[in-house]
Amino acid sequence: MALRFAVSPLWETVAALRVLAAPGYYAVHQRWTTWAEPRLAALGDDPTLLTTLVTRPVIPEFLIPTPGIRSIGIADELRWLPRVAEPHRVAAALPAEPRFRSLLDDPLATLTTIAERLGAVHGAIIAPVWSRLEGVLQGDVERRGRRMVEAGGPTVLAELHQDVGYDAPAIRVRGRRVAIGARDLVLVPSAFTWPDVYLRESPVRLALCYPAHGFGSLWERADAPTSDALARLLGPTRARLLHELERPSTVTELAGRLGVTVGAVSQHLGVLRAAGLAVSRREGREVVSLRTGLGLALVRGEVP
Repeated sequence: MALRFAVSPLWETVAALRVLAAPGYYAVHQRWTTWAEPRLAALGDDPTLLTTLVTRPVIPEFLIPTPGIRSIGIADELRWLPRVAEPHRVAAALPAEPRFRSLLDDPLATLTTIAERLGAVHGAIIAPVWSRLEGVLQGDVERRGRRMVEAGGPTVLAELHQDVGYDAPAIRVRGRRVAIGARDLVLVPSAFTWPDVYLRESPVRLALCYPAHGFGSLWERADAPTSDALARLLGPTRARLLHELERPSTVTELAGRLGVTVGAVSQHLGVLRAAGLAVSRREGREVVSLRTGLGLALVRGEVP
């Protein structure tokens, strides 16, 4: 079993739409839904099949292709979306109903318009809070990655959710046993999946979307500590660094914004990573860092 992790802004956008379609079911996101509902309404009625597709009991697999890498941008996911929806995959995922005729007759053109709508939705309700979301999701990956080293993949799977388990050579989700075979099993942390888990199947890989650790405090509002208080706790440079890590940044960018050397930033980042307050990952030739959900909670004064 090839077990790995991925963070998908496309999945978060689709899952967020499902939350907005049934806000009472996801009370933990009430503060976010109050903010997001008027922003989604401002886009106007959905002229595509997107809303119909994402609110089906099972989201069509071709609409949410699983990333092949740990981190991917929404633009890349949307660009890839119409290409992976081969006619036989579309036909297999949808009932033979007139409303889906355009997807069956011309999947490329129809999915291109759906991808455009997804991009607009992402820009309205996900992009403004993405740095906060990504910190929680990447922090979950780091946390469970360490756990995988300590205890192994089957233990990590068992700890994801009460409805998940590993019965070699298959994964068990809500009582359903799915053979993994030669496919990758990709674990996709999500802020909007709770209280459920969601298994996505394709010929190449399986994806298990599960509630990310720390998602419950994402939208809580608290009085942030003063800069002096945070500086006394962490030291002035690390406190400033933690504030700057609101968005993914390279060591060079951080050094320029803080007015310190690259070496100093690297050392301070090492301390923040060791404390679980930041994570770093490679994107092409660059290494970018971002604060975790715990780091955000500390900045906002939510850690006692």
